[in-house]
Amino acid sequence: SDGTGSFQLYLRKNTLEEHSPDDAEVFSRANELDLGDFLWAKGELFTTRTGEPTLLAHSWGISAKTLLQLPEKYHGLTDPDLRLRQRYLDMLSNPEVKGNLEKRALIIKTIRRVLEDEGYIEIETPALTPLYGGASARPFTTHHNALDIDLFLRIATELYLKRLIVGGFERVYEIGKVFRNEGIDRDHNPEFTLLELYEAFADYGRMMDIAERLVIESAREVAKFAAQSGEDYIVADDYGTAILEREGTRISLAQPFARVKFVESIAEYTGIDVLSAEKADLVEFFKFHDIDFDPKLPYWPLVDKLFSEIVQPKLVQPTFLLDYPVGLSPLAKRRADNPELTERFELFICGVEVANAFSELNDPLDQRERMEAQISQRAEGDEDAPNKIDEDFLTALEHGMPPTGGLGVGIGRLVTILSDAHSLKEVIAFPLVKPRQGG
Repeated sequence: SDGTGSFQLYLRKNTLEEHSPDDAEVFSRANELDLGDFLWAKGELFTTRTGEPTLLAHSWGISAKTLLQLPEKYHGLTDPDLRLRQRYLDMLSNPEVKGNLEKRALIIKTIRRVLEDEGYIEIETPALTPLYGGASARPFTTHHNALDIDLFLRIATELYLKRLIVGGFERVYEIGKVFRNEGIDRDHNPEFTLLELYEAFADYGRMMDIAERLVIESAREVAKFAAQSGEDYIVADDYGTAILEREGTRISLAQPFARVKFVESIAEYTGIDVLSAEKADLVEFFKFHDIDFDPKLPYWPLVDKLFSEIVQPKLVQPTFLLDYPVGLSPLAKRRADNPELTERFELFICGVEVANAFSELNDPLDQRERMEAQISQRAEGDEDAPNKIDEDFLTALEHGMPPTGGLGVGIGRLVTILSDAHSLKEVIAFPLVKPRQGG
């Protein structure tokens, strides 16, 4: 089978003629070869005095001929726009691109192995939905001709996976594409791969354990792969803990990850208590610190903006942010000791949100109130809020959903960090780019 590496093809006229008189003509065609041609050959393997593996050909030929010139060997493909548009050339010229995709496949394989070991079953849910929910994002819209209805590409898999919990499944997950009609930057892509899992009779404490195991075991596998590839940005220490060197910082992917309260983290860096502050306080802070913001946004989206601008960049070591306010967590269960907060966490590594998890809300009356509040936020200018209440999901909850823990992991973001890449585009095989004008 194909593999990596190089060796010489040694063509010697008398050897070719001895084994096949017709090969004299084939030998003369060696001068017509171009970089990128695919060859076949039969002969004897040996090693030269300088240590070069070599095949002394008895016969040879061209399997496929390149008609277009490949990028120059030593400088490769460097045009960043062309690298994205002709990804196949990028893979040929820049081995790290192929390596990133191999690491991505390895991480997904590891995640599936861990979840199978934990007793989860993988189930596919609809990608085309009559309503969108499970996240705050604008959807892509399409039309079903046969049914003559508008549909949305899913922005999350959450609400269907929870229906499976209502239906009697105890541990379910899906690794699939979701679609959010948003901007493109180093951490966002409109089409991305998301892991979501749900476990009956679990809470967000159990989800922290699962998240740690998924990240730690993925990092160990990548460290093994990197060692075999001669890369040293990630290594495993004597205890099997993966140590990542990223942008000059040493990051230890060892259990347990740090745990910090969301409200306390904002208060520490801004002096603002988001449970008692008002919108005017946030507006004043943004203006004083010259932070761009949309004044039409309601209070809680502005709180999220405050966190992402001030606190999130400081979360370099693996850190769980715990107990988000209800206003930021419409699908999470309230804390019994403080109903203003929810049993929710997000996991940050290198300042990037990698995972999001809840003790899931299973009270249908509370869920309806929060969905109605989301609709109100949309009326106040939050275009990422849902436009309708998912009545079928509420009906499912009314039939009874056991206490449930749920976890979502952005596969691309995790791969970006563990591959030492710098943007999602580097770990996506064919990232979306705007078509060139004129074709």
